[in-house]
Amino acid sequence: MKVFINGKIYLERDSFAEAMIVEGNRIIKVGTNDACLQGLTEAARESVTDLKGKTVLPGLNDSHLHFLMTAEYLSLLPITDVTSMNELIKRCRDYIKKNKLTADDVLYTEGWNHTTFTDEKRMPDRSDLDQASTEVPIVLVRVDRHVMSLNTAALDHFNITVETRPSTGGEIKKDDAGQLTGILTEGAVDLVKAKLPKKSREEKKELLVDTMALANKKGLTSMHTNDAKDETIEETLLLYKELEDEDRLSVRFYQQVWFNNGKYLSDFFNSDYTFQQGSAWNKIGPVKFFIDGTLGARTAALRKPYTDDPAAFGIVTKTQEKLTEEVTLAVENGYQVIIHGIGDRGIEMILNAYDNTLNGQPNTLRLGINHMQITGHDLIDRVAEKDYLTYVQPIFLDDDIPIIRERVGNERAETSYLFKTMHDKGIHQSFSSDAPVVSFDPFYNIQCAVTRNRLESTGNDPYLPEEAMDICAAIDAYTYESAYASFEETEKGRIREGYLADFIVLDKDIFTCDLDDIKTTNVLATFVDGKCVYKTGEANEK
Repeated sequence: MKVFINGKIYLERDSFAEAMIVEGNRIIKVGTNDACLQGLTEAARESVTDLKGKTVLPGLNDSHLHFLMTAEYLSLLPITDVTSMNELIKRCRDYIKKNKLTADDVLYTEGWNHTTFTDEKRMPDRSDLDQASTEVPIVLVRVDRHVMSLNTAALDHFNITVETRPSTGGEIKKDDAGQLTGILTEGAVDLVKAKLPKKSREEKKELLVDTMALANKKGLTSMHTNDAKDETIEETLLLYKELEDEDRLSVRFYQQVWFNNGKYLSDFFNSDYTFQQGSAWNKIGPVKFFIDGTLGARTAALRKPYTDDPAAFGIVTKTQEKLTEEVTLAVENGYQVIIHGIGDRGIEMILNAYDNTLNGQPNTLRLGINHMQITGHDLIDRVAEKDYLTYVQPIFLDDDIPIIRERVGNERAETSYLFKTMHDKGIHQSFSSDAPVVSFDPFYNIQCAVTRNRLESTGNDPYLPEEAMDICAAIDAYTYESAYASFEETEKGRIREGYLADFIVLDKDIFTCDLDDIKTTNVLATFVDGKCVYKTGEANEK
């Protein structure tokens, strides 16, 4: 038994407790100090922890990220902070020299964002990367993971020519003369990713364990991870299962199973996997589809053209008929569905597919839309009416604020990223990071949600400030709503009697601190399943 007293323990909006008791992996009592201390034996009183007024939250739960990708990404050459084309080229050149890479190696990394470049705001192409090396294959993926840049050596290494055609959508870009630029978009990036050098199973497992420790340090106790994909589904799911069997999980996982290529769907539905199969630590979740790309890459599918490129409407990865067919197949097999939709045209296609599949029946499988960025009130109303879930990333405002209005114009910008509107309409809205697109630090996400500003801004010129969520709504979106998205809202997401003992202790009162200081919040201790998996300054208790 563990007793915690003198805390500011968040229960739900405007409701706090002083103390709680944990027995085994469950919270068995929540209330006042007196109520939780009453009747304790002398031995039990020795297990009392004085929280000294610190704030306690339910464990945070990221409802959409790529955790294995994040684990691998953290081992790569860092380029997310690069602010110019010249710096990007120099960093690659220096890395190649320092690590003595040869033509037999591949320099692969992720994170460039041309919208932050101060010299040339364009995507790096083969001519740029050839300045870093003409011998070592270089493969650089944009921060959103929807665009890839290759040098000439990489095009040759991966056998990409002007005749190559991607089978899963996307584009191999060519210049006006019909020559390859070295830029691949959407499904075309799989032509390279499928051939990249693979880490061993043990290497991947060690990376996952190390990254779980980092996640615990940031207050994450659960996450919906989107790693299992197409031909690697069984291999990837087995990694997590082995770690569970080895008792090495310190984060609970809900597996979003990703299909870029529909040819793998039937095999998956005919396999031994079933929706919700697994344990409280690791279970099969929804089927995940894509319909469009991203705003930064101008591949998000829009109903009207891009304001800064009137010839561009973005892309859709499949027809309306195909999307509806795949959604229907998933639902008929009893699976929840989550679909990537950023542009208003893409979101509309998702809603059409869901409406046609459900045919007036209630949304009992909790079908949802991931991102829900360029919207419009008509689309939000349709989501609210049919009770579809939304998975949103306020942290995206940090990158997107400088480009939203130039990409889609003022009229559409005024009806986009409407997180408070969705909340006020009763839409189930969970928070996620989509890491490694951005950091999975949840306090960055929460700050962007409540300030509507970039992380380094000081309160000036917030984007649609009337859409700022209050702190209770933001915390609930990271706890209760994420649990709801995995059908676990009666098991976790609240500090409540009978719930799993997943909770965190903070170094500051997140409910009263300056909103611009939320990003500096530190976690003092993280408990998962009643065990302390992270504690500041001390060895973790297993």
